[in-house]
Amino acid sequence: MFKILVLGSSGVLGKQLYKEIKKINNIQLFHSGLRERKVDFLSKKKLGKFILSISPNLIINCIAYTNIEKCQRNKLLSRKINFGLVKEIFKLKEKKKLHFNFIHFSTDQLYNGIQNKPSKEVSKIYLINNYCIHKRMSEIECLKNNGLVFRTNFFGKSNNNKTYSDWIFYNFKKRKKFHLFNDVFFNALRINSIAKIISSIIIKKKYSYSGIYNLGSRDGILKSHFALSFAKKIGVINDNYKLINVNELLKVKRSNNMFMNVSKFEKKFRIRLPLIKNEINNEAKKYL
Repeated sequence: MFKILVLGSSGVLGKQLYKEIKKINNIQLFHSGLRERKVDFLSKKKLGKFILSISPNLIINCIAYTNIEKCQRNKLLSRKINFGLVKEIFKLKEKKKLHFNFIHFSTDQLYNGIQNKPSKEVSKIYLINNYCIHKRMSEIECLKNNGLVFRTNFFGKSNNNKTYSDWIFYNFKKRKKFHLFNDVFFNALRINSIAKIISSIIIKKKYSYSGIYNLGSRDGILKSHFALSFAKKIGVINDNYKLINVNELLKVKRSNNMFMNVSKFEKKFRIRLPLIKNEINNEAKKYL
């Protein structure tokens, strides 16, 4: 029986991936905890013991420390979670002579191209904060070990209110002044869309591919335009926001243009990715 392990299954993306992959027939699916973590990822011994007890054929890594401000303040913890964990998994694979494929989720924040122009996988990388540095280090580790890396960004309704669409919903509902970034361009996907795509890749047995692929919507949008369009769709729109540039407000520097060219992914995996307006419309239905 083909065994799949989802690491980070208590997180927003990991949990949805687990739910979607569970629908596939003739597999054994394992997780690291759905409501809360049942494994101490920072313990090499416990992590190793957990993976060895399952001996998976495929590991999907959704573990990440994504709070950029905290990553900047705590460089060691950011390095351990966003890079060290991946390195330890591959060290275990070599030491114990394990045979598994590896899917890893990276970030679109490594890009900072010219506004409105999408970056390709070979475009210049911008290591502008600890989070980006450590996510790039994990990518390099994956490439050295024939891993499959998806640079992505996602939104969608979650139970712990941690996505951009959750943030939009609750800030407009609070009716207090808040800021929208008018200089950040991106092409995120719904969590559900990513989960279905990964499920399709597993069914078609394309998890053995390696390399880095941009995984996002086919077209891009300003974050402020996304927020206003989404708020209008779900009926919470008001004028309690102020437009501002991202690096005028936040202390830790961010990328302005994370818009990704997704043609390499579409060609390799033969999956046509959705338009951002359709992603907004479909996710709005869940909030309504």
